[in-house]
Amino acid sequence: MLDDIDMKIIELLRENSRLTNVEIAKKIKKSETTVRQRIMKLVDRNIVKKFSIDVNPIIFGYNTIAFVGINTNPSKLFKVVRSLKKIKDINTVATTTGAYMILCQIWTESGIHLGEIVEKIEEIDGVKEVYYSIVQEYHKD
Repeated sequence: MLDDIDMKIIELLRENSRLTNVEIAKKIKKSETTVRQRIMKLVDRNIVKKFSIDVNPIIFGYNTIAFVGINTNPSKLFKVVRSLKKIKDINTVATTTGAYMILCQIWTESGIHLGEIVEKIEEIDGVKEVYYSIVQEYHKD
């Protein structure tokens, strides 16, 4: 169970994962030791899974970002997921409910390369349908 202190720590880390334990402690008016122990417990309990950064893909030459919806033969769903995880340019793979069984996010250098990746996805055993939408502009991350 998470209490108010845990929730405050999580919210601060979600806003800025670079905050030090000392900075968090000052903001929530607790000791650095308390914050450090709380964060360790949150990690141990798999509540906080990683401390990460959010990069601008264009800086790294990824000029085309797309969301890809995939429908599969249900019996091969997780085999398809394993295959998708091996494709370098796919940076997110999620199983979902709704219109698609799997949603992926792809970062790539061009529309041509995106087409090549989509073809690779279509060749995976068990894939029935692949739909994609290219991101024009993000309005909220």
